[in-house]
Amino acid sequence: MWPRWVRLISTLWVAFDSKKRKSVDYLWVLIILLLGPLLLPIYIATRPLLKNEKRPDCLIWNIIVAIENITLWLVGLAVAAVFVENVTMPKNKDVAEVKRAEIKAGSFLGLILFIILAGLEKAGFEAFKSHIEKKYFKL
Repeated sequence: MWPRWVRLISTLWVAFDSKKRKSVDYLWVLIILLLGPLLLPIYIATRPLLKNEKRPDCLIWNIIVAIENITLWLVGLAVAAVFVENVTMPKNKDVAEVKRAEIKAGSFLGLILFIILAGLEKAGFEAFKSHIEKKYFKL
């Protein structure tokens, strides 16, 4: 089950995005509200395009690209939630001061590693995506 706030944010984003694209689609808003961001890549792959926007005609490729973007955002939200929880941890009498410092240091290190690895993953996937789209989709 997705947290309510993740479903709410994704539902609001779908509503505003479909309004921006001048095709308010209440069915997609309801689907995302009920099922959460699980079907968000399918919405992104099938939504109407803006004037200067281009995308390949292959639905499966568009879904794969959308899954990569959504997965990176959701993992980023999870990393941010764990980081905030560990850094703002209240003083627990059961945990020693040194242990709390280790947890906070590990959280900072994990955040830095995530930022570096997410940037590398995004750059690598964008290079792969542009290669595939040039070779097979002629964009």
